[in-house]
Amino acid sequence: MLASERALIAQARGEARAALDLANQAVAIAEASLKEHGSGSRNLPPFLVDRSDIQLQLGDVEKAAADARRALKMWLDEAQPGTFSSKPGRAYLTLGRSLQAQDKREEARAAFRPAVEHLQSALGPEHKETRTARQLAQPELPLR
Repeated sequence: MLASERALIAQARGEARAALDLANQAVAIAEASLKEHGSGSRNLPPFLVDRSDIQLQLGDVEKAAADARRALKMWLDEAQPGTFSSKPGRAYLTLGRSLQAQDKREEARAAFRPAVEHLQSALGPEHKETRTARQLAQPELPLR
């Protein structure tokens, strides 16, 4: 957990490379714990989303999408159908942004739509992340 928190601090300071190194450490620790003890699965998805966000910031959009997808799969495999949480909502938002950066507009909007559902249910319709997801989920207006 400490490496993840340090990664977020480094990211907030604008030290993206250092943040990625620390995020990689956090993911590696959670994966090792999961492999060795069968525990750590709760920590891994948020660490993956944090790393995905940093990778996106650094322009490594394919790795960002892969980490977001992996986190989503882990959360959705454990979730009860019809339940909503900010955690997968944020993962969908990061996935959508990474797809958008790859110029995959329709796939991105398809990721933004469930982001809106999760974030709106968990954080409320006026939360900053909900509003961002809602805006990004809108179809593009044709040029005149």
